[in-house]
Amino acid sequence: MELYSKYIENDSFLSWIYNPTAETTKFWEDYILKHPQEKELIEVLKEILRNLKPEDVKLSDKEKEAIFTKLLTKIDSEKKPNKVFFLVKKTYKYAAILLLALIIGSVFVNNNFQKNDSFIINEISKTPLDSLEKPNTQLILGSRKPLLIDERKSLIEYTEQGNLVLNEKDTINGNIKNEGKALLFNKLIVPFGKRSKIILSDGSVVYLNAGTKFMFPEKFDSDERKVFLSGEAFFEVARDEEKPFIVKTIEEKVSIEVLGTKFNVSAYPIDSDILTVLTEGKVVVVEKNIFKTQRAILKPGQLASWHKDTEKVNIKKVNTDNYTLWTQGLLYFESESIINIVRKIERFYNVKIIFENPHNAKSINVSGKLDLNDKIEQTLENLTITTEFKFEIINDKKYVLK
Repeated sequence: MELYSKYIENDSFLSWIYNPTAETTKFWEDYILKHPQEKELIEVLKEILRNLKPEDVKLSDKEKEAIFTKLLTKIDSEKKPNKVFFLVKKTYKYAAILLLALIIGSVFVNNNFQKNDSFIINEISKTPLDSLEKPNTQLILGSRKPLLIDERKSLIEYTEQGNLVLNEKDTINGNIKNEGKALLFNKLIVPFGKRSKIILSDGSVVYLNAGTKFMFPEKFDSDERKVFLSGEAFFEVARDEEKPFIVKTIEEKVSIEVLGTKFNVSAYPIDSDILTVLTEGKVVVVEKNIFKTQRAILKPGQLASWHKDTEKVNIKKVNTDNYTLWTQGLLYFESESIINIVRKIERFYNVKIIFENPHNAKSINVSGKLDLNDKIEQTLENLTITTEFKFEIINDKKYVLK
């Protein structure tokens, strides 16, 4: 069932089928190129869903059952029948048919498709980190031109009047003229070699690590406070029991929900896991599919790791300093792979570090602490003290560990 539920629950996918635009067509054509093994499945879904006209939403239950059974049959026709398949079909088909009809119906109720989570995640994913000749932090308010911040560390704070103060000196009009109904999101793009701290309009504080893209609204006007993250951030969420705070990650089905607490989320596109570490309060890691919603509740001192391939959450007790001291410019690690450590150093300094023998490096774990406020050469020197590596400078952007 999960094989195709990720498509029929995806508003962007349904919008592409029923109300295609140049943006959605480009996105899904690129998706198919990157996932050729799913092309046939997508074509089957397109064929069946396009046969559902607006008036078909009023089909009888028997007709809806026949349509959904056809979908199940076509998708699984290549597979040998088994008890699990028939049990799943018997258990879920009636609820799934009704849910599918409701999803499709909602597409037609709102013909002027507003920007939703899928589009925002798509937008944050395709936004480049290093589009500038010089790697500056970029603050983009609505559709305005980017505000460039040159400092290595930046501070952005909302005032009670809705304005923004940059680095405690420059005040920017943060009020965005929005004539549409859809909530507009701002972007904060922190390239490699930079860090940023932003105090949102509700008083929540967010620390953004190097190589991070963050989208947030000017004000949290709805019944929830939703933000979007690609990269790494530490959150100190202002408590509001009437408005849960939700962090949506680049993996659309994974989000983190809280009322008020302190936690770290690492969701870099290149990493195989999305990591959530709780230091104070309580958070819920949520994975939503059309037929199920999995919730993992964390206690302080716990790490939830969601693997992108297995789509499973594992929880374990950890030393939270390993995951949060980067906010102070420190890198603390206990028996951690040197490859992971080097990757973090690369992001922090915006450099490339190459292992002369990468195969041997895979088996080396290191414990210690690095002060990332030092220059890169001093940081590498400190790293090599606890290992047998030596480093060589190729240029100011490239180093070799041998």
